[in-house]
Amino acid sequence: MPSIKDLGKRLKSVSSTSKITKAMKMVAASKLRKAESEMIAARPFAASVQNLMMPHIGIKEGEEAPASVMKLAISSDKGLCGGINSKICKEVKLAVDALVQRGAESSPQLLIVGSKGRDGMARTHSEYYKTTFDEAYGGAITFSLASFLAEQMLASTAESYTIWYNKFRSVINFEPTPLTIKGPEVLGASGVFDEFEFEGEKETVLADIYQFNLACTIYGCLLENKTSEEASRMTAMDSASTNAADMIARLTLIYNRMRQAKVTTELTEIVAGAEAV
Repeated sequence: MPSIKDLGKRLKSVSSTSKITKAMKMVAASKLRKAESEMIAARPFAASVQNLMMPHIGIKEGEEAPASVMKLAISSDKGLCGGINSKICKEVKLAVDALVQRGAESSPQLLIVGSKGRDGMARTHSEYYKTTFDEAYGGAITFSLASFLAEQMLASTAESYTIWYNKFRSVINFEPTPLTIKGPEVLGASGVFDEFEFEGEKETVLADIYQFNLACTIYGCLLENKTSEEASRMTAMDSASTNAADMIARLTLIYNRMRQAKVTTELTEIVAGAEAV
């Protein structure tokens, strides 16, 4: 049974934690509003290019994805944001294991954005790591960052590229989502855009269009994941604040009862001593 002094220390510690979680909730809520506005503003930008390209380079329903795959897993560098990173790690692990079981000629390659995703898969799937990127969210998410990641993906030839990210649907609803596209050679092989005239070499222009589409897609996925991260952190800190308030109420009740019992015991001893005199 803890003493009154120990309960007092515990009550003070939980109260301090509650103040921290409330402050973190307010910070996350502020960042969420900014991230959500940027995401909503960028959605038409990414969708306009995807609507043009995805019918030609996307994996159609029922079509089996190529065996040679480059995967980009988008996670975060900071914790205290619920289970969004663990969900991404779980889904990527399952996808990689499925490819390995199919007996692919070449092993899947993983590009990982965020230290949480890197650490979450390091024990079991580090052999598939190609490159990991930390502190990607240190500043604002820009199209330059997305273009750099697109260049890193295309630096290693693969038959298809998959981006795993958390798609934001609401403050309490975001789910791991894969987005798979075929390699850039599909544009030249399928006769896509034959009716268009190009200034310069058609293959070069199509390769540039493909890379631009990939960068636009990554840019949208980064913003979706960032918004999901802040929403999840706000929800997690709200739950932590609620749990701390409940714990404070229970500890306060126990503390008051123990203090009252001690006061009653001391009064009884004083009365008994007075009667003995």
